[in-house]
Amino acid sequence: MIGRLRERIGFERPLLGADGAGGGSLAWAALDAQPMVWARVEAVTGTEPVAADQRQAEVIYRITLRRRWDLTAACRVTWRGQVLDILAILPDERRAYMTLLARAGGGQ
Repeated sequence: MIGRLRERIGFERPLLGADGAGGGSLAWAALDAQPMVWARVEAVTGTEPVAADQRQAEVIYRITLRRRWDLTAACRVTWRGQVLDILAILPDERRAYMTLLARAGGGQ
C-alpha cells in the first residue's frame, strides 16, 4: 500500500468567529503542523447536475491515507490546487489506513 500513496494532500479545519454584528464568519486553517501527507487519490464517480440552467461538474474521489485521529467530516482536503469536501471517513479493519470519500465541484 505504501508505494501507492503517491499524491501529496493537505487538510484544513473550519474556524468560526464572530463578525461583530451578531453573526459569524467562516475561515479555514491548516489542520496541524504537518501540512502535507502522502495519499492515493482516485476519481470514483462524476456527474454534471444542472443548477440555475448551468451545468455544474461534480467529482467524487476516494482518498486512501495512513490513519489519522484528528480528521472529521467538517474538515476539507486540499489537493493539486483543488478543495475537496469530505463526505465520509471510513476506517480499515486493521486501523492502519483510512479512506475518505470527498467531493470536488458542486458542493463548494
